[in-house]
Amino acid sequence: MDPAEFYDSLAEQYHKIFAGDWWRIAERQGQVISAILAQHGVEPPKSVLDCTCGIGTQALPLAQRGFRVTGTDLSEHAVRRARREADERGIDIRLHAADVRRVADVVNEQFDAVISFDNSLPHLLTDDDLTQALVSARECLRPDGIFAASIRDYDALVRDQVHGVMPRIHDGRISGQAWTWSDDYRTIEITVFVIEGERANVLSTTYRALRRQELTDALQAVGFQDIRWLDPETSGFYQPVVTAHRTTESA
Repeated sequence: MDPAEFYDSLAEQYHKIFAGDWWRIAERQGQVISAILAQHGVEPPKSVLDCTCGIGTQALPLAQRGFRVTGTDLSEHAVRRARREADERGIDIRLHAADVRRVADVVNEQFDAVISFDNSLPHLLTDDDLTQALVSARECLRPDGIFAASIRDYDALVRDQVHGVMPRIHDGRISGQAWTWSDDYRTIEITVFVIEGERANVLSTTYRALRRQELTDALQAVGFQDIRWLDPETSGFYQPVVTAHRTTESA
């Protein structure tokens, strides 16, 4: 299942894959990401583009904190869900459907920060796709703007040969993930399941097992500098976070 179809199908169920209250988790993530951005001089009311916003897990709490946020996502269904969640909470945010590889063509402006959290970049299975996305993100940044993203720790997952996420029970439902690795451990098919009573929702898609050095090299290749990795113990976010600056020279 390609990413657009995967997230279109998951949009109305997405909050159910969390082991806890989705919005409380989102608010906590907003707090953590705000602190990361503040370390780079990006504080409200500066502008942020979430170029893989999904249903708004990071974009909405950042907007609620006073950032001027634009959110884009490949999934039109996820964008509609994000808009509904924003309206219910009275959050001012701009939302558009856009492929991350061509997001600069859709938003047509520059931001103080561009973010892509929750392991979104590994949906880009080829070097060319990843390069297109990073170039587009760079074009959306003001000179000296900050790019921040999180991915799973694939270096550790490959080393330890992890094969899924243990089932979790919350609010009367069971959710989890089963992983099937390619023979060379370069890609991974992830099957997400949510079971409620006699109903089961099962969806699968393929990710690239994107190592830290690969992403670092890709960022450098398109003109980002001052690339730094933050482990969860340092950042407070549950995945490794990379930050990088668009310099004046890469304009």
